[in-house]
Amino acid sequence: MPLHAENFQVNPESLGPGTEVGSWRVVERLGVGGFGAVYRVEDLARPGEFYALKLALRPGDARAEREVTLLMVKAVHPNVVRFHACGRWPHPRTGSLYFVMDWVDGWPLDTWAEEVNPTFRELAQAAGKLALAFHALHGAGVRHRDVKPVHLLIRRADREPVLIDFGIGDYVGAATITEQPVPPGTLHLRSPESLRFHRANHGRPGARYEYQPTDDLYALGVSLFRVLTGHYPFPPHLPPDMLYLAIEGQTPPAPADFNRRTPRALSDIIMRLLAKKPQARYATGAELHAALMSAVSFGNPAAWEASLFEWEDAAGTESPSGDDARQRIRRPEWPTSSSTPPAPRLVIAPSLPFARRLARGDVKASEQEPPPVAPPRQQRLRSRVPVVPVLFVVVVGLAALGAWLLEFGPVSSAKGSAPLSDVVPPPAPFREVAPKEALPEAVPVTAPPMVEAIAVAAARAATLTKEDAPVMKESKPHASALKKSGMKAMGVAGACLNLACSGPQVRPAPPPEDCPPGADEAMKELGIRLGDAQVFVFDVIKGEPHVITVREGNAIVRLGDEWKGLRGGGLLYGKLHLADRVYGRFTWLRVNKGRTYPVCIELLSGDRKHGLERKPGSDADSAIIWTTGRANPVDRFE
Repeated sequence: MPLHAENFQVNPESLGPGTEVGSWRVVERLGVGGFGAVYRVEDLARPGEFYALKLALRPGDARAEREVTLLMVKAVHPNVVRFHACGRWPHPRTGSLYFVMDWVDGWPLDTWAEEVNPTFRELAQAAGKLALAFHALHGAGVRHRDVKPVHLLIRRADREPVLIDFGIGDYVGAATITEQPVPPGTLHLRSPESLRFHRANHGRPGARYEYQPTDDLYALGVSLFRVLTGHYPFPPHLPPDMLYLAIEGQTPPAPADFNRRTPRALSDIIMRLLAKKPQARYATGAELHAALMSAVSFGNPAAWEASLFEWEDAAGTESPSGDDARQRIRRPEWPTSSSTPPAPRLVIAPSLPFARRLARGDVKASEQEPPPVAPPRQQRLRSRVPVVPVLFVVVVGLAALGAWLLEFGPVSSAKGSAPLSDVVPPPAPFREVAPKEALPEAVPVTAPPMVEAIAVAAARAATLTKEDAPVMKESKPHASALKKSGMKAMGVAGACLNLACSGPQVRPAPPPEDCPPGADEAMKELGIRLGDAQVFVFDVIKGEPHVITVREGNAIVRLGDEWKGLRGGGLLYGKLHLADRVYGRFTWLRVNKGRTYPVCIELLSGDRKHGLERKPGSDADSAIIWTTGRANPVDRFE
């Protein structure tokens, strides 16, 4: 028998099953917040169809009215919960406002991470879609202001992320509701700048914090940190004053520093989201999306296909859903110290002549160079002895080393003899890093993702950078030193120098490579046929086509709408390879509607030749090319 409001005292936060609210029947209560209660309801006109109904706890609540305006008009997006109907109950004029939305059967973002244990690729794709949703909302003047894992749902049916609960949301032009300096929210998800404003303006009448898109993106970064590590960057249980100080002044450990499975590029992106200054974060959701897609595209596929956590046996324990859990994630422990290995050091044999001079103190203090400072994000080879800056001493030492090797064989040390390859450590293995635009402090966040000279890609492991390679210039002291060492030693020293500072060479063409998973299906869905090459232009180009200078690394090109599935065109994300020609391989396509698809598209010149022609004036590290060409869909990069 249906329950009617006139038969009992209405309590909006505790409606029983069977209660009829307008044309909806309550099935169960989903949750209660500070301003409203949410119920799963059934449509009386269509039995079996279920929705979510939110009922304001108090009649005339301006928050509920603003939330209806947001969902019905302002915050319309495929990854935002969809609005269906609204009304007042129990009286159509004086009752509490209610509105009906999709019932999203899914997991909160952190619960999804711990129960499903998805791959890093799946997490990056979900985060990228949320980033585009925020980009669209912020562009419409909407601020969510309560971003946290429980409001970021992953729908069970299709694993799509859905943003819910705009209860304290706001939009440009909306009336002010509260009298507080900062809007309501969850303390451990507030941005550092909002806390600074609150501290500086507490008690000042009329002071209002202007919430920015970077506040929402900061809270998204906190949520993703929680997902990747099982911890919040700043413990919510701290006393408020300590939590204030931590958020404003402390930098948490990077996710990759204690969840070692995390790709470094993803860890860097999240740390940029948590930057203390809003100018150092991504300015828009579109920038965040581009950084995530680039990181996935250019990273080690095996690392991105790994699950977020390790599984461990949990037989006999109860899962959050109430079932007997056979497995559960192994939550990483909060790090107590850094375990980053130290930079490799160059060990120089103590028997070298100039090393003996240094050990005896024969070299004047004024001739000795102070210890070098390692630049950020690079590993430098360091010596156990001071380095003499005068270049001829380096040449003399190398020449003497060559002669000594010819006379006595392998380098000797206190631990016995070892080949030279054991004394000079091999280059550090390639570490996956975020694209330049994804790193904190790398570039101003207002800068476009590419400039006319495209950012240089990370150097290959076996290649020394120009900064690492010594600069050699012929001069009389060098020549005399070599002459004294003999022609035999000069030949060996020359070989050593060539190994250390060989000039940049034109790289070979990239090897064959498989397309990313799902590219074939996505291109079919978009109506992109193999071999159907269409015109592209580099995304930064304005005006008529001309020539530009590019470097090896990440690139973005813009497509027209020639392919039938691309109404309004789209952006291709990929990488340029410099060889005899400039080869482009693009693995992600973002259409103007905001969706992102894996693709497999290579660049052809205007006359449909493989790769783009290098124009006169190109060198080994850069190429001058025409700004347009053809984007050719393939089933494998050859």
